[in-house]
Amino acid sequence: MLIALLLCAVHAPAWTREAPAPGCLDARRMSEARQADARTLAILQDDGAAFRLDLADACPDVIATDGRANLLAREGWVCTGAPAFVADSARRCAVTAVAPIDARAYAALARASHGDDGVTTLDAVTVKGERAHGFAGSPAYCVDPRWMRGWSEDPTGLLIEVSPKRAHGHRFYRIELGSSCPELANAVTVALHSGMGVGVVCGNAGDTVEVIPDAPGGGAPALFRGGLASRVQCQVAAVYPVDG
Repeated sequence: MLIALLLCAVHAPAWTREAPAPGCLDARRMSEARQADARTLAILQDDGAAFRLDLADACPDVIATDGRANLLAREGWVCTGAPAFVADSARRCAVTAVAPIDARAYAALARASHGDDGVTTLDAVTVKGERAHGFAGSPAYCVDPRWMRGWSEDPTGLLIEVSPKRAHGHRFYRIELGSSCPELANAVTVALHSGMGVGVVCGNAGDTVEVIPDAPGGGAPALFRGGLASRVQCQVAAVYPVDG
């Protein structure tokens, strides 16, 4: 028997469920859905596990129509090789494959859902807790500059420490840069800016890290040649939570 699960009304069971096979998605624990393109979905469980779903045919807007998208799967388990569908009031779109993905891959698919390919997406659906006031993106792939507590640089980019209370339990976020940003070596501090004016940084077009450099020889930010030290904008390519 196939069980229909409404994205907007799913609640995690109080008991532990055992997956019928490795790599299966527990649709009863779904907390967020994004549609990267007409045949690709990204699903996030309430425990942070992320999955990619591939559809057999193009089904644009299947998780957005009337806000009533469903997953149809036996006992709520979506597994590769087992019958499963994403459905709305008019269509059943067969799932051909499901695979676990990491936070970086989920963030990339979520960013793709913002593209101008004619595919709209369902707003992030959170099962546990309330959506933070004024937050226009998901903590699964965005960070609010107001949450930042500290930062450090490494060869991959930046590691940002945030308030876990504001970021659904996440303490650290990786920020990958679109190109080399050597000015970080002399930075006194950095600031995050949203290119879309939504207040959060997700790796969307125009999202930047502003580097505020040190004065020559160290010390506080100073005047260079009679003017304020130059501030550099480095493009953000990706944002995603990481384990501390």
